[in-house]
Amino acid sequence: MTARPILIIEDEHALGTALSFLVRRMGHLPTLVASATAGLNALGKNSFAAVVLDIGLPDMSGLEVLERLRRSGNLLPVLVITAHATLDHAIHSQKSGASGYLTKPLDLRQFEQALGAMLAPGLHVEEPLPASSPVTLIGAAPCLRETFLGIARACAGDFPALITGPSGAGKSLTAAVIHAHSRQSGEAMDVLVCSCVKDAMEFERPGGGTLVLDEVTELAADLQARLAAWLAGPPSGHARVLATIARDPREAVRDGALREDLYYALSTLTIPLPPLCERSGDIPALSMFFAGLRGDSSAPQFTPPVLAALQAYPWPGNVRELRHVVDYAATMSGGGPIFLGHLPAHVAAVSGNGDAAPGELEAVIARWLDAGLALPEGQRPDYEGFLEQIETVMTRHLLERHDQKPTRLAAALRIHRATLRQKLRRFGLQRDES
Repeated sequence: MTARPILIIEDEHALGTALSFLVRRMGHLPTLVASATAGLNALGKNSFAAVVLDIGLPDMSGLEVLERLRRSGNLLPVLVITAHATLDHAIHSQKSGASGYLTKPLDLRQFEQALGAMLAPGLHVEEPLPASSPVTLIGAAPCLRETFLGIARACAGDFPALITGPSGAGKSLTAAVIHAHSRQSGEAMDVLVCSCVKDAMEFERPGGGTLVLDEVTELAADLQARLAAWLAGPPSGHARVLATIARDPREAVRDGALREDLYYALSTLTIPLPPLCERSGDIPALSMFFAGLRGDSSAPQFTPPVLAALQAYPWPGNVRELRHVVDYAATMSGGGPIFLGHLPAHVAAVSGNGDAAPGELEAVIARWLDAGLALPEGQRPDYEGFLEQIETVMTRHLLERHDQKPTRLAAALRIHRATLRQKLRRFGLQRDES
C-alpha cells in the first residue's frame, strides 16, 4: 500500500497526537496543525489525499473550512469530527460535501475504518447541496446523536428510510426535515396515513418529491406486497419514500404486521427517535420554542417551578403532548409568567406542593434514584456506586461543553490536568494515550 499524506486539523494536542499515531500505523503520512488558518495554509502549499477536520477550532469553525474548500472546487475527501453532535452540524457537514462524520469521544477503530474507506480507490465526493428551508429538530441530548446522523445521511441521497419511535416523538417532523434538506426539497411532500390508503395507486405515483407513509404497519397485506415490489423496481421516475412506525419494526415482522420484504426495502437506513422522557434536558428549549410559535407579541416566561415540573413529568404523549400543555399554560397565563397553577393538574402534581417545588436537578436525581433503588439487590449500586455514576455523567457533559478537550476543561474547572485525565480514564471517557 502506498503511503498517502493526510492533513489533521485538530487543536486538542492529545487527540491530534493520537490521530497522527493511528494514521502513521495505517501506513500513511500525517501532518498535524492546530488551527483552521494553519490548515488552509497547508492545503494551499501541499497536496494531501484526505483531511481530518475538527469543527471546534479556536480561530474558525471547521465547517467554514469545509465550505471554503468546496467553493474553491477542491473535492478532497474530508472526515469531519465534532464534540457537539447537533442536527445542524450533521446536516451542514453533509450538505457541504463531507465524506464522513464522527462524534467525540472518538471510537478509534471506527475512525480507522472511516479514513480507510475515504482513501479507497474510486471514492466519489458529493458536490455541496444548495441551501434549503430552516425546518429543524429542537434538542441537543446525547440520545439524539444517532437520530441526527441518520437524518444527515438521509439528506444525502434519495433511498428509502424507516423512521421509528413512539407516538408523538416527532416522526413526521423528522420526515419534513429530511425532505427540506434533500434534493427533493423543490418538489411536493405527500403524507399518506396508511390506515386510509385503499388503493395501491395512491403511492404508485410518478415524478419526484417525497412520499411519507405514516405508520406503515397499517397498510393492508396486499398493499404492503405491492409497495415492496414497487420499491424493488427501478428507482428513477418515482417519489422518494419515507415510512414511519411507532413499534419495533423487527417485532412487527415477527407478528406479521409488517412484511419482511417491505421491512428490508425500507430499513437500509433506520432513524430512531427517543421518547421525550429520555431527553428531559431539552424540555426548556422545546417549551420556549412552542410558546414562540403562538405568535403572541412576547413569549410567556416559564417560572423555575414550572420548568422543574415539566422536566419531572414522564410525558407518555412525548413532544406532541408537551406542545399541547405549553399551549394550554400560555393561554391560562394570559400572556404573563407561567406558574404551576397554569399547568394541567396532572402535570403540576408531579412537583408536589407549589411552595416547595423541587429544582430541576433535584427532580431529575430523584427520578433516577427511584429507578436505581428499584433494582434487585445484586444489581443495585451502593452509595459509592451512585456517586460515581453521577460524577461520570457530570464529567461527560462538562467534557462535551468544552469540545471534548481535557485541557480546556481542566482550565475551566481549575483542576490539575493529570487529575482530570485520571478521572476520564476511570470513567471510561478517554482511552489511555499509551
